[in-house]
Amino acid sequence: MANATNKTSESVGNQSGSTQGDTGGDSASTPAVGIDGWTIFWLAFGFAVFVFLWRKGFIASFRKFIAETREQLYKSTWPTMDELKQHIVVVMISSVLLGVFTVISDKIVRFIVWDLLMGSGSSS
Repeated sequence: MANATNKTSESVGNQSGSTQGDTGGDSASTPAVGIDGWTIFWLAFGFAVFVFLWRKGFIASFRKFIAETREQLYKSTWPTMDELKQHIVVVMISSVLLGVFTVISDKIVRFIVWDLLMGSGSSS
């Protein structure tokens, strides 16, 4: 009976020992957390550019541009849904007509150049 108790405690000891060993192995393979030198460099560079643009007045002029653009957009009138649908239909019909015109023009020019001027269509 004593042997059975020793084997059980040894197997529990081995399991807990292997679990601790696995945890230690995983922590060694995880990368270190931190900020590298290039990240700090680019953050400082971006901040320096921002300060330069601020001092030269480019940031203020950009804000003014955005404010004026918003003001003009609020003044503009936008088409209703019905008007928008009508314009879409007109654009689609115009695109189809332009495509048909292009294909027909290409066929006519091909006929004139290859068949009539060069005579390659009837002599073959």
